[in-house]
Amino acid sequence: MTSIPIINQTFITKLSDELTKDLITLLEEDDEHNVTIEAGEEPNVKKFKAHYYILRMRSPYFRQALSSRWAKQENGIYIFKKPNISPETFSIILKYIYSSTIKVETLSEVEIVNVLGAADELCLNVLVEVLQGVLMERKHLWMDKQSVLIYNAGQKYPTCTLLSEIMQEALYQEPELLLKSDDFTSLEVETVNWLLQRDDLGMSELDLWRRLVEWGIGQLQTTLDPEVTKWSDEEFASLEKILRPCIPYIRWRHIPAAEFEKQVSIFKRLLPPELHDPDISGSSVFYTSPTYSTVASRIQSVLINPDQAARIASWIDRLDITPLENSDNKLYKSWQIPYQFKLVVRGSRDQKFLQHTLTSNQAVVIIKPSNSTEILGGYNPLSWSKKSISSNKEPQNTAPLKDSFVFSLGSEEENDILSRVIDPKDSIYCNVYCSPVFGKGDLFPKGHFEIGQPCGCKQTSYEKPLRQSADQFIIEEFEVFQVIKKEY
Repeated sequence: MTSIPIINQTFITKLSDELTKDLITLLEEDDEHNVTIEAGEEPNVKKFKAHYYILRMRSPYFRQALSSRWAKQENGIYIFKKPNISPETFSIILKYIYSSTIKVETLSEVEIVNVLGAADELCLNVLVEVLQGVLMERKHLWMDKQSVLIYNAGQKYPTCTLLSEIMQEALYQEPELLLKSDDFTSLEVETVNWLLQRDDLGMSELDLWRRLVEWGIGQLQTTLDPEVTKWSDEEFASLEKILRPCIPYIRWRHIPAAEFEKQVSIFKRLLPPELHDPDISGSSVFYTSPTYSTVASRIQSVLINPDQAARIASWIDRLDITPLENSDNKLYKSWQIPYQFKLVVRGSRDQKFLQHTLTSNQAVVIIKPSNSTEILGGYNPLSWSKKSISSNKEPQNTAPLKDSFVFSLGSEEENDILSRVIDPKDSIYCNVYCSPVFGKGDLFPKGHFEIGQPCGCKQTSYEKPLRQSADQFIIEEFEVFQVIKKEY
């Protein structure tokens, strides 16, 4: 009896390699092709020979494109043009169509995105999935340097859902990511304006202005002199036309006057007249129009907005007790916040909040309970210490502890709950076993502030309860902000 050979994986791979080799040979050497594809635009154009049935079987796009309704024939040869795909990219695509192989290790991120775009158009869904996976593996290489490249691909190509999702998450955590990327000049003006309109950008207005000018220069067809004073009238006019749609979205009020004079006034020919109006003494009276003077401060938060941050700032300055003088407003408005809320920790980004995370400046903690629209928080007017003792015993001036408070934020001011400390010695606790906490149970996580951790909220050391229920809740998200007094 003849024995039946066992077919192992090595043998299957050998057969597959042989088939791949034969198909590549067919592509590169066979003279009996019946399709000619012209890829690229002048001066970079190349013609590729291919086979009708292979293209139609491998690509749904070509199945339609080479149908009798669309295809053009000359002497029995189908003639097809793809001016939007470069010859270099189409060569890679064509070899994949014939062999189901692609040497991704030899491709840069830009080349992969180019192939990804072509694969999306030609309905090569498996290749799209593979290339997205490769880019995810290389995320550490492009996230800070080429994030605009990946963002644009996710927006432009419908099948690139993985890229779109990863960039959405990245922008959730760091919305200024695209503006900081090395390739930020590749941003579309609509995307620039969308970013500048966000309240949660973690960049100063002066830094945003500098970046905007760099972006505008990158859109010009010519190179400008590094010295702004040497720019011609035509160059100023061209740059002003590009920046005009974006200018209103810089929050000029929040640039210190001295910095405006020093670093912005040199670009006055780019600015609208109502924004920059030098007076007799030579200093600039800027943001004179309400369009520029009542724009909210930004706060890098996914939990609170500028209006809510303004109310917290008002409570820090006790405006609920002593309102603003010479003002119709009892509390600060969103454009009047005298503090910078500097994000130090976010649960979904940084995991835990430990007692040594923040050892200087006042701090605000914001917490979102799971399965709830509530926003809870507390204010610590002193630094948290590494020491395993309560705050009233720490070797620092504890007098400010009388200003500590906890709160519940509503969408409107009338829905807020402000609860100030009863006895300062019970205001803040901190030790090595748990996160800094407020009171003896008023805002008290079990262990560290961490997503998924239980947190107590039972009124004990502060004036009012923050919730109707004293039961523990699960932390869905939290943020910790360093509170820094602005210099203007």
